[in-house]
Amino acid sequence: MAKKQAQESVFKTMIYPVIILVVICVVCSALLALLNDVTAPIIAANEAAQTQAAYLGVLPEGTDAGQLTTLEGLTTDGVVGAVTTPDGSVAVQASAAGYSGNEVTVFVSFDSTGAIARLSVDASTQTTGIGSKTGEESFWSGFIGWNAAEPVSAGNPVDTIAGATVSSNAVITALNSAIDCYNNEIKGVA
Repeated sequence: MAKKQAQESVFKTMIYPVIILVVICVVCSALLALLNDVTAPIIAANEAAQTQAAYLGVLPEGTDAGQLTTLEGLTTDGVVGAVTTPDGSVAVQASAAGYSGNEVTVFVSFDSTGAIARLSVDASTQTTGIGSKTGEESFWSGFIGWNAAEPVSAGNPVDTIAGATVSSNAVITALNSAIDCYNNEIKGVA
């Protein structure tokens, strides 16, 4: 009898809690998988809408989302995607590793002559108040009008930000990826 009570006591104190914990883990895992299945399309749609808004933000005023043609099969390193418009404008999304390896993303549009028409920089992943300054218009506006016939570099046409050289170089690298893609994969296609 004492042996049976000892076995029940071991079951109640050692085995039963483990079984309950395993059941809880299985139920939680199943719920997380279900939640992922439900939210994945919503997240993808939101990301696509944000990307489309960023493209429209650098394309000429009045460009309609229905006018955009997404370019497929781009192979330039750092280029995430690109779109064209019927008037010959092109917008390219490119990114490069900035401070601590965090990505800096640029959206750049080229007009029909190959000049940089508009630009936006997402440096929100960079150190606030230092590297994040590369996302401010006072930094990137100097690239506007640059002819895509040649790459940009530190000091040509814009100097790097003191204390934010890595973030500044990330913008330059991403911009050069966009220029390279425009010249080697898109030019003449738009």
